Amino acid sequence: MGATGDPAVRRVDRQEDLPDPAPDAAFVVVDVIISSTTVVRLLEAGAESVRPFADPDAARRFKRETGAFLVGEQGGESVDGFDGSPLPSLVADYPVAGRPVGLLSSNGTRAMARIGHDRDIYVGSTVNAAAVADAVRDHPETWLVAAGRQGEVVAEDVAGVDLIAGHLDGAAPDHGTLTAGIRETPTAAWLREMGYDHEVDALCEFDSADVVPRLRDDAFVDVR
Repeated sequence: MGATGDPAVRRVDRQEDLPDPAPDAAFVVVDVIISSTTVVRLLEAGAESVRPFADPDAARRFKRETGAFLVGEQGGESVDGFDGSPLPSLVADYPVAGRPVGLLSSNGTRAMARIGHDRDIYVGSTVNAAAVADAVRDHPETWLVAAGRQGEVVAEDVAGVDLIAGHLDGAAPDHGTLTAGIRETPTAAWLREMGYDHEVDALCEFDSADVVPRLRDDAFVDVR
């Protein structure tokens, strides 16, 4: 964990390094591949809100009670009772406009649960880094949280944190270096093997989205 240049901005490169309990601060959860980017795309597609879940049973109950559309994965596999995969490029085909959405993921939504839904949580990715940085700039204390994967540091989340941190301190990292780093990650290789090269390309469209997801009443809404 280290400072980004501003003593009020802190970072962790995996969620397991968060203090317990989490401090009274703003948090930006960065799970580039995949849940952070998916939240951005769902809100762009007109979802009323995106509620994160760490427990599939709770998500399915939410669907029964509200008629929500559920997207999610566990360990990279589909989840019984869910309506779709959380791959960002698939979101445009989902009937989510005007509807609540529930989201379950192996890492990003688990990080949100670790922090606690009573905290001020934003979602950041490579595609909305500048917008999120502007939104949290005036918070007295902000934590940039790379979600990681089951206790491991993953390069794409660190790249997302680096990009947000760079916007906050005026020293944004070189986009070419970031792009190369993301394309060389094992997760990016896995996406390419499945034929989703375009997913990796989209992640490298830095600062292309203006959506700022922020947790309100247990669900993310766009607070631009």
